[in-house]
Amino acid sequence: MQPEEPIVAGACPVCDGHRRAVLARGGRDDPALTTVVCCGCGMVSHHPLPDPAAVAAYYAREYRLAHKGAADPKPKHVLRALRGAVARARRLAPLLPPGARVLDIGASSGEFTHVMARGGFQATGMEPNQGYAAFARRTYAAPIHEGGYEAAPEVPGGYHLITLNHVLEHLPDPAAALSRFHALLAPEGLLFLEVPNLLGVQKRAATLFHTAHIWNFTPQTLAGLAARHGFTPLAGENLAETSVVFRRLPAPCPLPPDPALAARLRRQVAEHQGTLAYILSGTAFRRRWHRLGRALEEWRTLRQHRCTTTLAQALTAAALPGGSDRINKK
Repeated sequence: MQPEEPIVAGACPVCDGHRRAVLARGGRDDPALTTVVCCGCGMVSHHPLPDPAAVAAYYAREYRLAHKGAADPKPKHVLRALRGAVARARRLAPLLPPGARVLDIGASSGEFTHVMARGGFQATGMEPNQGYAAFARRTYAAPIHEGGYEAAPEVPGGYHLITLNHVLEHLPDPAAALSRFHALLAPEGLLFLEVPNLLGVQKRAATLFHTAHIWNFTPQTLAGLAARHGFTPLAGENLAETSVVFRRLPAPCPLPPDPALAARLRRQVAEHQGTLAYILSGTAFRRRWHRLGRALEEWRTLRQHRCTTTLAQALTAAALPGGSDRINKK
């Protein structure tokens, strides 16, 4: 099969390049989805990029129903979100001054905002989905505002920390988002970004890409995008992963792009993410076994609680009985 001709597209947010190579055609939920990779730096995205207004409307009303099957989070999803929120809080709280101002973008059902508030921080969140934002306010009395990052309020002195946990890949314009966060943060403020890592992932190409993830990051492209908007990784961060705490700098600090990354990703998809290679890797069987074990453990945990509210209270109290002193323990 002859390789397809490169596509000319808008400027890449990482390297400003215009040439894209087709990485995959078809996706998990859309056979017409086209995924491309920037030939200059390896940034992966949909082609064409979706309309921002349509994306905003989708997340406000439809996304949670389409991907979670309910307007409110199911108890198992609350359990997972609470555990993830506690883990992030334990990682991030030691980096902050007492009473720090924290903004969670894409706050979902409010668990991280709730845990950080219980830890003594001034925490607030932005969540575009109406049902999940209402659930957060109802369940945790959490200050979750409906809307995207564009509507995030400014605070005197700026935020000490802004977090996006599996959110950046959903945004139509991540470059504009990072520029906004740079303006919202205090000098030397911190930005926590966690996104799926495309590099080396063990999934079939036919199900790897989907409409919700407009962008697919690697450690290199995440760091490159952040650098262009005035962020550098905090000392000691694992730069081989896509879960990174960045420190705000006064000005952009661009990194040189790696053109070889695009070819590496194309080889990965072509050689290691076909159906046969996926089956032979044994990944599908390991995932099913892991999911079964997780489902049984979650069922046992959920049986101990009458409702979502008591589950949240119990898990948060067990994790943070001493407020910020407890949250800072590792």
